[in-house]
Formats: sequence, structure tokens, C-alpha cells
Amino acid sequence: MFRKLFLVPFILILAIVHVAPSQNTLKTYYVCPPCGCADDNKISLTSGDCPSCNMSLVEKCANEIPNLEQFQPLKPLDTPLNVAIFIYAQNQVLDFAGPYDVFVSGGRSFNVYTVGSTQAPVIMAPNLSVNPEYDIFNAPKPDILVIPAGLTNDVNESARQWIMKSADKAMYVLSVCNGAFLIAELGLLDGLNATCHLSGLKALEENFPKIKAVYKDVRYVDNGKIITSAGVSAGIDASYYVISKILGVAHALAAANSLEYLYWKPKSNKY
Repeated sequence: MFRKLFLVPFILILAIVHVAPSQNTLKTYYVCPPCGCADDNKISLTSGDCPSCNMSLVEKCANEIPNLEQFQPLKPLDTPLNVAIFIYAQNQVLDFAGPYDVFVSGGRSFNVYTVGSTQAPVIMAPNLSVNPEYDIFNAPKPDILVIPAGLTNDVNESARQWIMKSADKAMYVLSVCNGAFLIAELGLLDGLNATCHLSGLKALEENFPKIKAVYKDVRYVDNGKIITSAGVSAGIDASYYVISKILGVAHALAAANSLEYLYWKPKSNKY
């Protein structure tokens, strides 16, 4: 009896001694979240901040990094896409600043800039002065064109022609909030589905009967090339959605993580 009681704790001790070392031999590494920056594909042996994007490196065990020796995280585009954000009088600040930050968070895949009718300061709502980086005469050709809400009467004929020409050649056109009214005035929503700020849904439907359908209770509506978003902050969600269409959902989620924007869901709030 005594021999049996002695053997039980002895066996337990052997089990602990055998298991513990194997758990402690897993080496710890530190990686960028990732976000698409230049150091996305590098692994650090020490904690700290990423030298490219300054985000805190995330601790990972060796078994959490598939194919450690060939670790290849998200890859940016070889040639950045031009993202032109057209700004004009009384733009809602977040309408243009939200997408601006979102595409910047997409890393080296996007070259983001603002365009005005001229390079004179633009007064946002209610009183923020913003200097366009380019005007419609010297702006690089947009691959993605973003149109925020603002005072459409301020957009002159030359600017409207630039929007039309740019939209025709762009990969994607994204209106934010009541920016849908400006592209509707230009006929870009004819035969398509759309949404806008909830305060403008009825007016958009009544004033532009060529729009196929106006949707409420969605964050954005995707027609393929032309995407419209609901009000203000919805432009952030729609911009991440555009990134997901170009680089994939994983890259869009990584970009959202870099801004600590945890609300975008790839398969929800979309028509």
C-alpha cells in the first residue's frame, strides 16, 4: 500500500518535468500587425515599435507564424494607386479626412492627395481652411476618385468636367454622404443603386428619378465601379471596402487595425 502511494506523486512529478520544458522552448518573435508598411515582412527578436509605421510589434510564438522560414505577410501593390479626394466649399471634414486616413493606412499601395478647383484654400464646414495639394489642371490621373459632401453650387463647370473625365478613366468612384448629389447631377448614378446621408435619402430619390433605387440602413452600396456611402463616418467603412476589393479582406482588416477602427465588417452593412 505504501509503495502505491509513493509511486503516484512520483509519476506526476515526472509528467510535469517532461511537459514544462517543451512549452518553454517555443521561441517568441515580434512582428508588425501587419499594416502594409515596408517592414511587414520582417521578424524581430525583441519587442518595440515597427521602424516603418511606428506601430507596436505584436508578440507571436513560433508556432503562430506559419512557414516561419518563408514568412510572407501582406504584400503591397508594386505600383501605388492614385487616390484623388476632390474638395470644395463646405465639405464635411470627416467626409474627406476619413477616406484620406483610411487609404493612407493602406500603406505603400496608395498615393493619396486632395484636389481643388484651384489651389486656393477651401473652407470646410463650418470654418476649417484646407489647402488642396493639386488643382484640376495639374493633378495626377486618379485611379480612385473620392467625392465628399459639400456645397455643389461651388463646383464650377471646369471642375465638373474634370470629375466626369476622371470618373470615366478611374477604377473606382466613391461618393461620401451627400457627395452622391454631385455625382447624380453629373449623371453618374443613372440606372444605378445608391445611398447617402439619411437626411438626403428622400431628396436623392425624388430629384434624380433615373437612379434605380435609393437604399437606407446600409453603410455603402456597391455598383461595381461606382460606390456610394451613407453619412459622414460611413465613408470610412466604404473606403476600407474599396481596399478589400483591390487588396483583399485581410489587407483591409490590417489597415483598419492600424487606425484601431474595429467597426468595419467585410460582409455587413452593404448592398
